[in-house]
Amino acid sequence: MPKRKNTSHHNQNRKDHRNGIKQPDRNSLSTNGTDDKILRNAIYSKKYNQIGREKYSELYGEQK
Repeated sequence: MPKRKNTSHHNQNRKDHRNGIKQPDRNSLSTNGTDDKILRNAIYSKKYNQIGREKYSELYGEQK
């Protein structure tokens, strides 16, 4: 007897695109084992990154 057909790709591409093919979420890297100095700097960087340089200069003066 001949072998049977295993699968068909008919309509699969359409089904994939109905809800859109999405990029995988990029999860942030773990900070376990990272130097404390770098982590502390990252916290300040994230904190003041949203307000912009002009607003930062008004509030805290020029950076050193």
